[in-house]
Amino acid sequence: MGKSEKSKGVTIKINGEEKVFADKNKIESQEAASEEQEHRDESFEWILPDDSNENKIVLVPTPPKKKMPKLIGFGTSSLKSSNKGPIRTFLIAVICAVFFGSILGLIAVKTITREKAAVSSIETSIPTGQPVEEDKKAASKVQGAQLKTFLVQGGVFSSEDAARQIQKKVIEKQVPAEIFKLEDSYYLFLGSAESLAASKDLALYLKSYDVDVYWKEINFEAAGKSQADETTLDKMKMVYASLAEISATKLRGKGATVNDETLKKNMDELKAGKLSPEFSKMNDDLTAAAKSISEFETSKNEEKLLQAQGSLLDFLLNYQNILS
Repeated sequence: MGKSEKSKGVTIKINGEEKVFADKNKIESQEAASEEQEHRDESFEWILPDDSNENKIVLVPTPPKKKMPKLIGFGTSSLKSSNKGPIRTFLIAVICAVFFGSILGLIAVKTITREKAAVSSIETSIPTGQPVEEDKKAASKVQGAQLKTFLVQGGVFSSEDAARQIQKKVIEKQVPAEIFKLEDSYYLFLGSAESLAASKDLALYLKSYDVDVYWKEINFEAAGKSQADETTLDKMKMVYASLAEISATKLRGKGATVNDETLKKNMDELKAGKLSPEFSKMNDDLTAAAKSISEFETSKNEEKLLQAQGSLLDFLLNYQNILS
C-alpha cells in the first residue's frame, strides 16, 4: 500500500523525448498482486448450513418493536396521533349526549313537579259546600273527641256469641269484662290503665285470676252535637284518665300522680251541668267508678277496685256508641 504509483523500469531518450519501458515481469507480478488484492477485498466467506442439525446457524429476523399504547386523556397531548380525529369526534358526541340528556331530564322533573303542585293546589281549592270556619270546627271536633286508652285484652273473636261465652267465664272469676266491636271483630276488654306499660302490669295482675290477658292501645272516637257537648266530652276524658290511673295503680300496689283537687273540680262541674241522656249515662259510669275507689280507701278490699275498672269499661262502651 505504501508503494509509489509509478513503477520503476528502463528509460530511453529518443529524439529528445524520454520513454520508460517497464519491466514485463514486474508488471505482470504487480498486475497479479493487484488482482489478488482486489479478489481478496471483494470476496468473503460463505458459511453454508450442513445437512445435520448440529452447529446449525439460522438467521432469525429481528421482530418489529411494539408500540406502547397511548392513553387518551383530556387536556393532554396524548390525543396527538394519527387516529385523533375519530376519537375526538366520539368523545365530543358522548359529552354532548350526556350534557343535553341531563338538561332534558332536569326540565322534565321540574315540569312534573309543577304539574303535581298545580293539581294539589286545585284539589285543595275546590269548595266543599261549607264555610272554611265550619271545616276547621269539624276538624277540631274529630281531634278533640278522640280518646286514647290502654286496655287489658282478654281475647278477640270473629263472632259475638264466642265472645259472650268467654265473657261469662271471666265474670265468674270476679274479673270485669266488656265486649267491644271494632271493625269486623269482637274484643273482650278486662281493664284500663294510664299507659301501655301500666296496662301490661295490670294484665300480669289479672292473670293471677287464671284468665288469658294481653295489652293493647285503642283510640275511641266520639263527637258531640254542639260546642257545649265537646266541652263536656273533654272533661269526661280527663276524669276517665284520672280514675283509670288511680284504680290501676292501686291494684298494682303503687301510688297515682293524679291531682285530686282537679279531679274533684271536673266531676263537680259535670254533675252541675245540664247533660243529655247519653252524657248522663256516661257521667253515671264515672261517678260509680269514683265511688268504688272511695270505698276501697275505707275497706282496702281489692274487689272495689275491680268494680271501678268495670264501671270505666262501661264508660268506654257508651263513649264508643255516641254518634255525631
